[in-house]
Amino acid sequence: MQGWSAPHYQNFDWNVAAFALGIAVYFALPFEPSITSLGVLIVLIAAGTAASSRIMPRLYPLFFVILIILLGAGRSAWHSTASETPRLANYERIYEVTGWVEAIERSRNGYRWRLRVNAIEGLRPEDTPKRVRIRAKTEGFAAGDAVSVLTVMTPPPGPVVPKGYDPARRAFFEQMGGYGFAIRAPEPAVLSVLSPEEKLKRAVVRFRYSLADHIREAAPVKTAGLQAALLTGVRAYIPPEQTENLRVAGLAHVLAISGMHMGLLAGGSFWLATLMLASISPLSRRYDVRKPAAIIGALAATGYLILSGASVATQRAYIMAIIVFLAVVLDRRAFSMRSVMVAALATLMFHPEALISVGFQMSFAAVAALVVVYREWDKRRIYKPQTHIWDRLKSNFSTITVTSFVAGTATSGFAVLHFNRIARYSLIGNILAMPLFTFFVMPAALATLIALPFGLEHWPLVVMGKGLSGMLYIADWVASWPGAMWYVQAAPPWVIGVFGFGFLLITLGEKQRRYLGFALAIICFALWSQTSRPDMRISDSGQVAFWGEGGEVLYVGRKGSDRYGRSQFMQMSGAPNGEIERYQDALADCDRLACRFKVKGQQISVVNHPSEIAEECRQSDIVVLTQRDAGPVVKRQCKAHLFDAKRFAKEGAQDVYIKNGEAVFVPANSEARRRRPWS
Repeated sequence: MQGWSAPHYQNFDWNVAAFALGIAVYFALPFEPSITSLGVLIVLIAAGTAASSRIMPRLYPLFFVILIILLGAGRSAWHSTASETPRLANYERIYEVTGWVEAIERSRNGYRWRLRVNAIEGLRPEDTPKRVRIRAKTEGFAAGDAVSVLTVMTPPPGPVVPKGYDPARRAFFEQMGGYGFAIRAPEPAVLSVLSPEEKLKRAVVRFRYSLADHIREAAPVKTAGLQAALLTGVRAYIPPEQTENLRVAGLAHVLAISGMHMGLLAGGSFWLATLMLASISPLSRRYDVRKPAAIIGALAATGYLILSGASVATQRAYIMAIIVFLAVVLDRRAFSMRSVMVAALATLMFHPEALISVGFQMSFAAVAALVVVYREWDKRRIYKPQTHIWDRLKSNFSTITVTSFVAGTATSGFAVLHFNRIARYSLIGNILAMPLFTFFVMPAALATLIALPFGLEHWPLVVMGKGLSGMLYIADWVASWPGAMWYVQAAPPWVIGVFGFGFLLITLGEKQRRYLGFALAIICFALWSQTSRPDMRISDSGQVAFWGEGGEVLYVGRKGSDRYGRSQFMQMSGAPNGEIERYQDALADCDRLACRFKVKGQQISVVNHPSEIAEECRQSDIVVLTQRDAGPVVKRQCKAHLFDAKRFAKEGAQDVYIKNGEAVFVPANSEARRRRPWS
């Protein structure tokens, strides 16, 4: 408790950190805590906090911190209960779904709809999910349209690799109860009565997507999808190759409307309003024109929030912008760590699950690091009058360089921990491309939004397109450099948590605590580098894949099966581009009924028919039955590790680590995960 001495436990920033810790504890728990139990515990600790402040002052900091942590955990549990929506039956089934198109998203094979469900034939209202996601032919329909579609759907799937991305958890908090595909062309539908809130949301969705379509028609063809994404948040129409090049060049952050976009657009509105009001001499002499300009900037930020779809990252940026404009109105300091933590608290109060998302972590890491660096820079900076344009250009270039370096460095740790890869030349890509984005793309975007009501958006869109074309050229060039993307093995989940705490110490702590934060970060990466990667994967359909002796070739049974799960396994192993070969062709002894091979001394049998299970159990260490259940008698008699349909349905895919002649199995759907509401 030394770090929580009296000046610190009363510090707002550290209290927000404690609240976030409570959220992290909730998501790390191997069970779902009872809201009633948490409520009782919070009341007891609150009473203990009040009593200790008078009776035992030395224990007061301890009680206070525990209370804040419990409040974070309690808010998370409450939010999970409020987010729960009915889910479809746990098997493929045909459903007739009626609803309206809430969003159009890009998928690997085209586009998919996110439907706001109005009714599902055969399901009672209390058993009907709030939303579903389906793949369907979208021709002739637009976002906001009411449709009826015959689909095959299942509940949202769980992770395909242990500790990997969990679609079911994301779907749970998005109140998505089913994933599927259409088996008949969608038809127009008539909806039952909608609530006023839903009518408003539907109108906003229609406006956003119709505006995105208008921008795509009016903008240059090459950059039309990007321009629609930056102005409306609709990212479905960005060509995949552009997305990949921006990602490899370290410029993927321009695709997510967050602090940079909100700052440039709302800040540009504030600057333009200030300039116009200052030009009115009688007004500027009597009043501080920055204050009405700040109100105009806040209105612009609000409009951009609604227009862009109000994602969690955009909400965080909006809160930050409102705090800055409020500070201008109240004659307070606009940029400070306090404003960052207020935005963090507001975001976590509405969306506790955002804490464990990479977007939230990278966004706040960048902003917090920039505030700290510029605060220290401001203390040591010697101000000189900038009388020549060359001085201003140098100042702007140095600012962009420092901003790119600091933000890139702050986010790179979280990026590599979550994505198992890092863009090696991201600093160069940002230094080259961000001046175009800052001085051409976003000012032109603001001009486009101003010109749209008057039908004068052509030339601003042309300028915006030229700037984006330059950025795409830079991204394509940087992405073509040898070794532009560096891949590493996935980190254990605890590494991300400890690294995040170390980052908090660096940004919020004083000198000695910053040293501790750097030490924690270094220790995390050192321990991470010593972790071993899995030797073998067993998919939830019984497909086996394992690394060869050199660790560069992945041997599989069928190249066409388990593609997505296998790609995730390879990426988390740090070798997404590894060579793939069939084990039947080189390493396995196969016949019509089974294949047998060895992995690090372990005898593996992949069996195609239950009749062979008894024999394979006597000869092998691991037996995988690709079809049906093995049966209770065989399971009792089998001395090997046996995997069959029933075990796959319960535990999902498996990562297998073979150490000292013993196999350790890590299921994707672990027992701890099965106890959580999103499993």
